[in-house]
Amino acid sequence: GLMSQEMFPMADLAALGLKVLKSEELSARDHGIDSSNFTAGVAVCPKSLEEVQAIIKLCARHEIAVVPQGGRTGLAGGSSSEAGQLVLMMEELSSIREVDHSARIAVVDAGVTLHSLEAAVAEHGLTVGIDIAARGSCTIGGMIATNAGGGEAFRNGVSRQRVLGLEAVLPDGSVLQDLKKVLKSNEGYDVKQLLIGSEGTLGVITGIVLRLEPATKHRQTVLAVAKNAGDALKIHHRLQQRFGAGFLASEIMWKDYFRTTCRGLNCQERFGDLVGEVYLIAEVELASDDEALLEEIGVSFEAGEILEAVFAKNEQERRDIWLVREDTFEIDKAYPGGCWFDISIPLDELDQFVRESTARIKAIDPGLQLFVMGHLGDGNLHYTVAATHPVARLYEQIADALYAGLTEIGGSFSAEHGVGTEKIGSLAKYGDPGKLAMMRRIKQALDPQNIMNPGKVIPAQ
Repeated sequence: GLMSQEMFPMADLAALGLKVLKSEELSARDHGIDSSNFTAGVAVCPKSLEEVQAIIKLCARHEIAVVPQGGRTGLAGGSSSEAGQLVLMMEELSSIREVDHSARIAVVDAGVTLHSLEAAVAEHGLTVGIDIAARGSCTIGGMIATNAGGGEAFRNGVSRQRVLGLEAVLPDGSVLQDLKKVLKSNEGYDVKQLLIGSEGTLGVITGIVLRLEPATKHRQTVLAVAKNAGDALKIHHRLQQRFGAGFLASEIMWKDYFRTTCRGLNCQERFGDLVGEVYLIAEVELASDDEALLEEIGVSFEAGEILEAVFAKNEQERRDIWLVREDTFEIDKAYPGGCWFDISIPLDELDQFVRESTARIKAIDPGLQLFVMGHLGDGNLHYTVAATHPVARLYEQIADALYAGLTEIGGSFSAEHGVGTEKIGSLAKYGDPGKLAMMRRIKQALDPQNIMNPGKVIPAQ
């Protein structure tokens, strides 16, 4: 068993000369998305790789569980903590070590925020190539630990495809020092990939080498309405065919999500007369006087795929369009106590799957409302299921109804937010037994004391 708060070796932490935060200092800070992130009541803020190493060695010696935290924007409970554990805050490990514009790479500390890295590489005409709505506070280390996806994944890949090299402290305090700066490196098992997406259960990521992409100069944005997801996909494929790598974003929102969010943001005036089943945001790299997007939308309109479309005429209008898609918390304000889901569906199954899963969920209770939106380019949809009263007690039933048939068609019940604590039950139920057995063996081999973020990701047997 892990030790109680009283036995916590505070003196040893203090002897390392580390900044330690106790309950009172933590209560003055933002605990982030999950209210149990600071339940441990004690946190430490290392400033270097060596300090992280010293902390992990100390925790291994005393068998203290370590919970690494980045920007605390995770939605699956992966950074929640409890009494007797130590929160490892990565925020002071925040140096951008290097940006090489000719090689298009950045080497960064794990605590660097996406926003600050984006600003630094923009000066070199580059972009990170991963973008998520939490960009202001999420950290690169947290994004890599959760294998963040986001809106650009359909063209740039998820975090897993963006990482060239990694530096991490393993559960025994030893260091994985594999900061490669090249795309091709076949030196046995690609162990860094085990850490990417491991949500802090196999070690603490401290440094990352990322591939960068050329920044986009001009973009045109359109909000289009279609009568179903099948038509939205036709538009998506049409734009992909025409613009290739210049097709920057492809997002979809179903009617209830769009209307409720518009109401919450008070922008019914802007978009209130757009009526259809699904709303599509498409963005392409084009100079403002280029009419190529207008042409393609016109062809789509003639083909009956698009019912109506609004083009952003300036940056403010572009922001308004994106706000409706990214301000996902308006739904939770309107319907508190709902359940969130994050699934991936093969594109050719998308329309049918959404229709059938909606019917299955409504069958549980006709009062349930579904708010669906996501990344059309890669089939990653976010469902909020809510009612006028809290529905959390129905989580298991709703999950079963939503996930029915998903594995069989090759989809995933955990697309981009990770497993954390929230989806452990689903992983036990729907995960491949062979894969789960391998995960347990890897965890046992690397972390026999089970001190790295215990109780997360891996279902108990």
